[in-house]
Amino acid sequence: MPNLPNWLTVVLRWGGLALAVLMAATLIVIRVLTKAPEAGAMPEPSAAPEWLYWVLLVVGIVAAAAGFSLGRRKT
Repeated sequence: MPNLPNWLTVVLRWGGLALAVLMAATLIVIRVLTKAPEAGAMPEPSAAPEWLYWVLLVVGIVAAAAGFSLGRRKT
């Protein structure tokens, strides 16, 4: 595997971790703080679909894992 610049592993590591934490907090807010619509009522449209937050959470986790893994391999 080619040597990656140090800044790239740092961005992957901490940026991915920050993205994962931010998306986890957003998902908690969406699930806990938003009230369910009353029976028969249509839910209010949101700015972004919930699946987008799940995808970004997974991307953050994968980026952080790759950053920590690549950072550990450097000698």
